[in-house]
Amino acid sequence: MSLGEFELIGKYFSGHDKSDAVSLGIGDDCALLNIPQGSELAITTDTQIEGIHFFKNTDPFLLGYKSLLVNLSDLASMGAKPIAFTLSLTLPNADENFLKGFSKGLFSLADKHSLPLIGGNTTKGQLSITISAYGLVDHSRAMRRDNAKVDDDIYVTGTLGLPGFAVALGYNEITMDKSVFDECYKKSMLIEDRCAFARELSRYSKCAIDISDGLIGDLKHILDASKVGASINLEDIPLPCEFAKYNLKEKVYDLALYGGCDYELLFTASKGFRQNIEDIAQKFCTKVTRIGSISKNSKLQILNHGIMCNQNLKPFEHF
Repeated sequence: MSLGEFELIGKYFSGHDKSDAVSLGIGDDCALLNIPQGSELAITTDTQIEGIHFFKNTDPFLLGYKSLLVNLSDLASMGAKPIAFTLSLTLPNADENFLKGFSKGLFSLADKHSLPLIGGNTTKGQLSITISAYGLVDHSRAMRRDNAKVDDDIYVTGTLGLPGFAVALGYNEITMDKSVFDECYKKSMLIEDRCAFARELSRYSKCAIDISDGLIGDLKHILDASKVGASINLEDIPLPCEFAKYNLKEKVYDLALYGGCDYELLFTASKGFRQNIEDIAQKFCTKVTRIGSISKNSKLQILNHGIMCNQNLKPFEHF
């Protein structure tokens, strides 16, 4: 006999709704959160759909982890501390093997932050995962897209392009052995969250965004919101070791600039804070690379050793 909705919730998702930030968890029509005086509530929602955001038959552990990670990445971009999340899960059937792996992956990341699951919904249909996550940030401390200033440095965390490479392998746009896809896809799903790093970063940066639609697309969001321009240096873009390992000469920078789904931080900061940012990077063992600077004009320039590059590709859009 297959699990019913409430049995499913009770077996795989209940018992994770307690924290100091939660005054009422699962079991009523709404959960209740405690919002300390002097804090602002940051809220984000992301939906992951099979065939759009992940490949069919993806390991459910990876799927559980990644579904929460994309929300934590949004909270990190604001410098917010995660305090709770909700889960709406649409399933074609109540497959216990899937639920066991999915919940294990989900809570492997949630438990790292002592992050309670405070509610949600389950229903039958095409596999789809929607998570809303809630975080706290000190009043007026949030890193926002509209706060980039002329002459600010531009930074990214981690490396860029591996998730785009995995997607290209999965769609056979780049042909290699399946083991390469398996290796890169798994690594691209288990991206480290930047929440702790970002909370300290917010002491020195006022402007950040997470890289979900590709470096160029998300940098343009900052430039549009802040009404500034930028120049970035192609040779400074941090690339994953897999690009050299698999001798990926073609499309390297297309993947790094436009591939998307990196879920790293793109942020700006005054030049006077370079040492502070280096210190934070060392403290949290986070790779941070300065890739360019904010300019007064409204244009984005991509330079390769000082020579202007053509921009032929568009960032990812759903429609």
